[in-house]
Amino acid sequence: MKKVFTAIASLALVGGAIVAIAPAEAAVLRVPKTSWPACSDVRTTYCVDSVTVTPVGSTAIKLTYVASGTAAPVTPAPAAPVVPATTDTATATDTSTAKTPVAPAPAAAPGLATAGKALTGRWTAATWGAAGLGVLGYDGIAVDAHTANEFSNFVMVDVLPTLTGTTDNLIKLAGLTSNPLFATSMDPDMVISIKLKTGDFQNGVTVAVGNAVTTDAVIDAATGNTVTITGSPVTVPIASDSKQCTGETGKAIANIRQFQVIIVPQNDDQSGFGVPGTSGDMMVASNGSCSLSTPVWNNEAKQMTWTAAAPHFAADGTTVNKGFYRAIIPAKDADLLWGLKNAADAATALEVSVTTEAGGSTAATTNISVKNNNIIIDATGFSYSKPKLSVKIKPTYKPSSAAPAASAPAAKAPAKAVIKKITCVKGKVSKTVSGTAPKCPAGYKQK
Repeated sequence: MKKVFTAIASLALVGGAIVAIAPAEAAVLRVPKTSWPACSDVRTTYCVDSVTVTPVGSTAIKLTYVASGTAAPVTPAPAAPVVPATTDTATATDTSTAKTPVAPAPAAAPGLATAGKALTGRWTAATWGAAGLGVLGYDGIAVDAHTANEFSNFVMVDVLPTLTGTTDNLIKLAGLTSNPLFATSMDPDMVISIKLKTGDFQNGVTVAVGNAVTTDAVIDAATGNTVTITGSPVTVPIASDSKQCTGETGKAIANIRQFQVIIVPQNDDQSGFGVPGTSGDMMVASNGSCSLSTPVWNNEAKQMTWTAAAPHFAADGTTVNKGFYRAIIPAKDADLLWGLKNAADAATALEVSVTTEAGGSTAATTNISVKNNNIIIDATGFSYSKPKLSVKIKPTYKPSSAAPAASAPAAKAPAKAVIKKITCVKGKVSKTVSGTAPKCPAGYKQK
């Protein structure tokens, strides 16, 4: 069997492992192991550049980073209107200059969350409360970007609701009132968009615990790479331990709406999603976070598979947890993997199947659509604990008339881009820049 480099990234909330097969001839990649700060004049790469949120039925709101212990501005509610003087001369009082003080709109509804672990800061806006973003009890969001562990270059981004002290401005996790160790649920209708500056890191594939998640990866050897992640929180069955995620008797301790992603690099000398030539915009998402994996590609079978896991039952021990998978595969990646020249053929060319452990339900609704030159695969309604999604090309598939005719002369294939590497130095600091036309960053000289 011809080997194709793949990686499996576990988004386990109960201590799952991350396993990968290392691609050969990849550039050395060293991603910072500590949490990434907000970008600044001092920190220009491996940092959180910007965060926006879009409330339902509204426009995007750009958030500002506020460090713990720092007061954040709050837009006050409008002043009360001026009350005109009465015409009753016996009791008249001139109130033309009087204004009734109005308290600022609350940033977070009291009593819906309790303070959990300490956080270093939050992203918020002066209009957070006025825009109705605080109705679920939190006053901003923390974006914790870091490597999945100190031995890996996989980047994990965890979005957490925050709660700020009214007197000390210390920022903490907005936790469940029943158990502050776990974050309270976030608004499922709020769209969150996060732009990261990722330095030399090049996206291979993104794995998400979220709804309607998309990614936009940009490779720029001169200024550093970026990725923008956009999506909404989704309900996730939380397990107390990994045993609850196997078999059909496991029970969640809570169902909480969360938003998390893991980004697996394709330019890692140790591990990564190394199917050569992929765009970096491939994404899979699910609410089965116990063992959510990146796509595993079998080149002989032309088949891609994912796995996930979650407790079978909700916390009440009766309600069966339902799951979903969503995969976004750029058309150019589908061409590379399956030879699917015409993305519009995806619905008839690709075969999607969902299987579970013995005793689990395989009932699921699957749908394949094409939007914005992406193939979108949805599978919903199956039960946990451990389903597996499989996508492969049908052996009976024949290209549609919209695809290039078989008898037509083959177009000359474009020349394959040659990736070059140069070494740039600035004093005693040295860094490697790669790309089709690599350039040293400002202040660096090519060695």
